[in-house]
Amino acid sequence: MISLDTLRLDRVDPDRMPNLQAIARDAVVFDDAWAQVPFTLPSHMSVFTGLYPDVHGVDRKQARLGERIPTLPELLRQAGYHTVGVVTNLWMKGEFGFARGFDSYERLPYGLVYADRVNQRALELADGRGADDRPLFLFLHYIDPHSDFFNVDSNALPYYAPPTYLADLRVDPDSREFCDAEGNCATDFLLAADREHRPLPAATIERIAALYDRGVSYLDDQVGALADALRQRDLWDDSLVMIISDHGEEFREHGGFIHIQPYVESLAVPLLIKMPRSEHGGRHVAATVETVDYLPTLLEAVGAPIPEHVQGRSLLPLVRGDAPVAEERPALGRDKLDRDRYALRLGGFTLIHDVGTGLSELYDRRRDPQETDDLADREPSRVAALEARLAAQLAANTELAATLAAPPTTGADVLTDEEAEKLRAIGYLE
Repeated sequence: MISLDTLRLDRVDPDRMPNLQAIARDAVVFDDAWAQVPFTLPSHMSVFTGLYPDVHGVDRKQARLGERIPTLPELLRQAGYHTVGVVTNLWMKGEFGFARGFDSYERLPYGLVYADRVNQRALELADGRGADDRPLFLFLHYIDPHSDFFNVDSNALPYYAPPTYLADLRVDPDSREFCDAEGNCATDFLLAADREHRPLPAATIERIAALYDRGVSYLDDQVGALADALRQRDLWDDSLVMIISDHGEEFREHGGFIHIQPYVESLAVPLLIKMPRSEHGGRHVAATVETVDYLPTLLEAVGAPIPEHVQGRSLLPLVRGDAPVAEERPALGRDKLDRDRYALRLGGFTLIHDVGTGLSELYDRRRDPQETDDLADREPSRVAALEARLAAQLAANTELAATLAAPPTTGADVLTDEEAEKLRAIGYLE
């Protein structure tokens, strides 16, 4: 499982990501995959548990996964797998519950460039297995192309890529182009602009997005390098490879930067499943799927039982194309900061609803894929039907959370003060 943090679905194209496109030709591609929340911590915990964030409860720095909820690596290790994880983002600290079930789980220290170092460490661990003949589960988390991390003295750009990737943009990593009069640079520049509702020229926003795209291209090169290295070690062709993302990124499509709101730019994510020996490669699946579906998919693939409480479904029938979906399933999303604001996507429509205020927005994604034309006032009956569907799902989440004794969000912080400060510098913990 290869997790590409902050990768928007619409960036997976031949110009920006030719290596991922090449892998896609050997994989089954899901064209309508959705993350549950634009926030690394709860999004990945949904991947690891098959539960919505409201159920597993791990969505803030004090939270730890409840002991009654098993994780994907725990279940795979029970099935006989050697489990290895290499991660980057501080929100992936093992103490949140991510390390449970891993024979080896490492978080690499921060720096300006990550992906090549993730590759290096992953290959070292793969090469060092020795006589261990258990099948391998390898989880790799790359933070590129996330907004720049915290070292603005070394890089004042909102997004980082090696200088060679910036040459045609005519921008230098030492540029102060993205600093304001108060000295806010890099991610702080984006946060200050949002906080003060500061208008920016369209050309500046395009430049910011272009910097992100260069980070995407750098990441793609490293994904290609990883695939080549795994092929050389005979660890690619016979493996199931799942490539995912935890959320996208905003460039003021709905008024903000970073990744906060539950619109398409933040929650539509790539999902590629390369089966062993590229079986079913080249197939595209139009059905709506979610990150909670990834755990049951991998468990079915290895013949392990799927816990009854899991809210996702296995995607293998869709991969094989031998079991069409009987009914359309919704995708549930949530705002990162406003925990009352949800998104429900069903039948080509998107409902954005705030359960606190009662306000709703409605978008027809077939006609308006960027979710810009609010139809709520024009289609009140559809809004009411989707609100009822959302209310039923939220009620089910509450009931299941109580059954599983999801953890309270109080107690000692998982993050140290220094780690929390680093996360503030990339747009978290305001």
